[in-house]
Amino acid sequence: LAWYMQACNDESDKEIIREVVIAGLLYTAKIQHGDGSFDQAYPNEKSFGATGFLLPDLIKAYLSVKDSCDERKKERIEECLQRASGFLCRHAEQHGLISNHLAGAALGLFMAEDFFQDKKYGQKGRKLLDSVLYNQSSEGWFPEYGGADPGYQTLCMHYLVQIYKLLPSSELKNALQCSLEFLQYFLHPDGSFGGEYGSRRTEVYYPGGIALLADEFSLAAVMHRFMRDSIEHATTVTLIDIDMGNTAPLLSSTILSLGARCMEMPESTLPFQQDQLCESFPQAGIAVYATRRYYALVGASNGGVLKIFDKQTKKLVEDDCGSLAETQRGKWISTQATCLDNPLNIKNNIFNCESKFYSMSRAKTTPANYLGLRLINLTVMRIGFLNELVKKLMVFWLIEAGKPEPLMRKRSIHFLPESVEINDYYMRTGRLKLKRLWQAGKFNAIHMASSRYYSGNFQAITYEPLD
Repeated sequence: LAWYMQACNDESDKEIIREVVIAGLLYTAKIQHGDGSFDQAYPNEKSFGATGFLLPDLIKAYLSVKDSCDERKKERIEECLQRASGFLCRHAEQHGLISNHLAGAALGLFMAEDFFQDKKYGQKGRKLLDSVLYNQSSEGWFPEYGGADPGYQTLCMHYLVQIYKLLPSSELKNALQCSLEFLQYFLHPDGSFGGEYGSRRTEVYYPGGIALLADEFSLAAVMHRFMRDSIEHATTVTLIDIDMGNTAPLLSSTILSLGARCMEMPESTLPFQQDQLCESFPQAGIAVYATRRYYALVGASNGGVLKIFDKQTKKLVEDDCGSLAETQRGKWISTQATCLDNPLNIKNNIFNCESKFYSMSRAKTTPANYLGLRLINLTVMRIGFLNELVKKLMVFWLIEAGKPEPLMRKRSIHFLPESVEINDYYMRTGRLKLKRLWQAGKFNAIHMASSRYYSGNFQAITYEPLD
């Protein structure tokens, strides 16, 4: 709204929007916890990530209306911003290493340092940024719950690039360059981006960060041009496809990309445009292979996920997100579980990988468990260490791989010039009786934010149960 207010030419509309922005800031201060935090998913969550994400946008919005606020409103809003900054200085995220959360909080703290002229905010921001850069893989990816996830990495870039523009450094520039070199492999011929081969299974592309680099990095310029066309033609997940919970960050990133300057189109190609390519990222457990006919991605770390795109038709022709089975006891198990230790051996054009089956959480909201969660939210989760303990348990139940089962799959993928041969071998390693086994199509084995959106060009590919 603050951006639209500044872009609007009608003075009467500007005045209305200005009042709405001020009212929104005052309401934000009203729902803030006393310690400066905000909730994201449930009452008394006191989310580090949500507080970190809100702070930079709240500061930007406030700066656009500050001169129109009376002293009382200024005091309330600035107190809110200061409390949020203080919360980020005093606390840390404990339930997982989530790089985009740390990057968002770092940006907010650097902006708070500039706004309040208080060095303590910048010092904590520097610590968070150092943590993000220290944990960056030598392959270029930033950890998201222990693995590489291209979708959330673009959100991480959204924040890191804004820090880079605010406080340029050679260290951060090199990190951004490495990130671009990794991300380029996950732009697909049909215009889509990311998928179930990532640790968080996301297909959302946040355009702002990469767009801001398009005037400095030729690779960013190529990626930005391609994905801008994808957004315009709705061949990737866009604002039309997502729910309200993710509208704000994607809209903010889209707005950020609108003012980007782009260098003249360089003479370079994206990986999927190459006639011959074989590239692997052993630490991430992801590999890509391309011929003149197709572009393929293998997610060995997620149980041998395989996506193949036909370059001629620009369509996804194989969308194998892993094997799925139901035991005689009604338990659901799957190969789609993030395990960076899954072996991936590449010899010439033959890829061999193997993965175990893991129990799969199929938790659904019911009146009983929802009531139970709310009672916990309103009582024991008011206590800090118990709050963090419950968060860790929820991550364990809903996101991390479950118990390994006595069944494994060995997969051999033979990439030929015009076709792909896939051979799967299933082996029991103990006592286990199956009711059904699928060579599954598109599915998601974990409960993860931002991972179940579908773009306008989505086509379901169905598979029959195996004998």
